[in-house]
Amino acid sequence: MVTSLTRPRPLALVLLTLAAALVCVLQRSASIVTGGHHQMPLQLGLWVGQPLTVDPRVVQVLETDDVSLMEYRLGKEPPLWFAQVVGFGKRGAFHPPELCYIGSHFEVVERGPATVMIHGVPHEVMRLVLAKGTERFEAWYWFTAGDRMTANYYQQQVWLLWDTLRRQPASGSLVRISTQLDQPEPARRRLLAFVTSLLSSDTHES
Repeated sequence: MVTSLTRPRPLALVLLTLAAALVCVLQRSASIVTGGHHQMPLQLGLWVGQPLTVDPRVVQVLETDDVSLMEYRLGKEPPLWFAQVVGFGKRGAFHPPELCYIGSHFEVVERGPATVMIHGVPHEVMRLVLAKGTERFEAWYWFTAGDRMTANYYQQQVWLLWDTLRRQPASGSLVRISTQLDQPEPARRRLLAFVTSLLSSDTHES
């Protein structure tokens, strides 16, 4: 269920880095945003959140002020960082997070889709294992278009384009969660517990 990331050729890496550089401040931040229209709650199930400040330049680049950055904690567990960008009619607001990680000198050790079960319903996310120096992190992300959810950036773009052609509201989002990969199993349980709380809440769907 997890595949290795094929390293881009030097020219391709340069182009990807340039394309992602404008949103690196958001993507590499170990936190989530307040301000915008879909504000995240300070309490999400048993998770306690703390909003993190978003650089105004990020909002300007993404052409949407609907950005959320948060740090959530569950008891004495290590923190989990949440980022969400919501765009209405702005397909350019969404970028695969790994582009920025590569541009920020993270090594993407593993990359591949993973299926998580939430109340018996399968949901597909994209899973990344990241390394920078001696630190390791695991991140999950997905995209939405309307009420549809996908781990595939291109699928989201097709859906948004199709909605635009049909004169339907073209609203989508990028959601990313990450945590320290202290130990594989506890880190993944932490991510799964948060996703379960998030997708079970009305906040994410509003």
